[in-house]
Amino acid sequence: MKKLHHFLFALLPLAILMQACGSTSDTVTVVRDAPRAERAQETPQETVFNEITLGLIDPVTNFDPLFARNLSTQRVLSLIYEGLFKLNNDGQPVPVLAKEVDISDDGLTYTITINRERLYHDSRVFTAGLGRRVHASDVKWAFERTARASVPPRAAELLINVRGFENYFLEQRNVYDIDNRVLNEVRGIQVVNAETVRFQLNEPDNNFLKKLASPNLFIYPREAINNNPDGIAKNPVGTGPYRLNQVEDEGRVILVRHSNNTNDPNLPEINRINAISFTSESDMFQRFASGDIDWIPEAGPEIKFQTLNQDYTLQSAYRDSYNAVVHDAYRINAFYLNNRSVVDQRWLRSRLSLLTPEDFRSRGTIALILDRFETDEEAERREEYFLSFTDDLFATTLLTELHSLVFQPESSLVFFDIRVPTRQTSIFTSASTSFRQQFDTLPEGYWLRIDTKIVSLHNDRVSGIEPTAVPWALNIQHIRVQNGDLSSAR
Repeated sequence: MKKLHHFLFALLPLAILMQACGSTSDTVTVVRDAPRAERAQETPQETVFNEITLGLIDPVTNFDPLFARNLSTQRVLSLIYEGLFKLNNDGQPVPVLAKEVDISDDGLTYTITINRERLYHDSRVFTAGLGRRVHASDVKWAFERTARASVPPRAAELLINVRGFENYFLEQRNVYDIDNRVLNEVRGIQVVNAETVRFQLNEPDNNFLKKLASPNLFIYPREAINNNPDGIAKNPVGTGPYRLNQVEDEGRVILVRHSNNTNDPNLPEINRINAISFTSESDMFQRFASGDIDWIPEAGPEIKFQTLNQDYTLQSAYRDSYNAVVHDAYRINAFYLNNRSVVDQRWLRSRLSLLTPEDFRSRGTIALILDRFETDEEAERREEYFLSFTDDLFATTLLTELHSLVFQPESSLVFFDIRVPTRQTSIFTSASTSFRQQFDTLPEGYWLRIDTKIVSLHNDRVSGIEPTAVPWALNIQHIRVQNGDLSSAR
């Protein structure tokens, strides 16, 4: 084994300055009185309360990392949870819950040392309600959970190269009688001791540490599932700088800074984050213009069209009021015809064959692959063509444009009420990001794809927002908020 990287405790942004419990067994130990005593002694007196409000273009409906299917959800979860690694602004992995990683000469074995000074948030899922130290077995348990039939496969796809994982995944997904299963673990994920977990791969993978930084592979304790009636879908338990305070009916998610970490010099200055999901971009922009929203981490297609030039600079009317940050990250949407559909699609194919990239008003890199579509003047149209439901704002905006360009006035494009393609649907969509595309490309066969650069907008009250290559990154630790009247800062 050769040591590729050695990461010191001091480099971890949220390290807790307290003595590790020193356990080397594989038993998960609940830490009770000692951490509480130290926290009470070292917590400083708060003098300034800083609050920021975000406007999100996707709904945040689930706080389980395995169900984080859109970027807005991933952004919120990245404040609650942490992974073994995270990606810096250049998209390179740096340690968070990991402290050190050794990679074997053949690139097949990764031995990762866990920072056991990291504590989970206090929660009723633990004995006495006090968060315990992170344990190497948490990593194995959380990663094996990704294979279960009851969760989406996106996280499992990141681990499929781990030795024994594919067989474990296939058995979990296809052998429904538990008594007939023969695999009770993934042999390529080994808990060496309390602070060491070892991964064995089938083939070398230069992207493995990047995959471990995915929001779908955030780490959480098994108690958060086993001892939690609501599960982490509604009651998340992580190690991040913020914990969930409440979710309000109008789509507002309130996060508060985790009090156990107030003695950390790298702790964000923001005490409270309000994240509000909007279904209407016009409503979001009105709230932003009035000062109710401080930061839009990802501007939607209509706000971009209204406020930005083609080169993503602010239009002159908005330069004195707002700030735009252009990120080296992309949201990707692809559109497919459903080959399993029982609907005659000849008229639809004929109409699509006439499209050009210039027909679309949406900003982004548009690819049309229409060589397999032919004009058919004899094709009979249907009054309605159904598509699978999506709440992705960029996808729905493109579909609205298609409705006008292709279907009206002869026909209509109508959402079906479920998210998966059925035999009645003609069109369905798939979403990805520039991060995911590095190692998990979109399925082939799409006829339309748009890669949309992520651009954020913020008002003068907020500073320190940095460009990043990470689609879900918020980098909240660098952000500063000016209290008081915004007019004095302009």
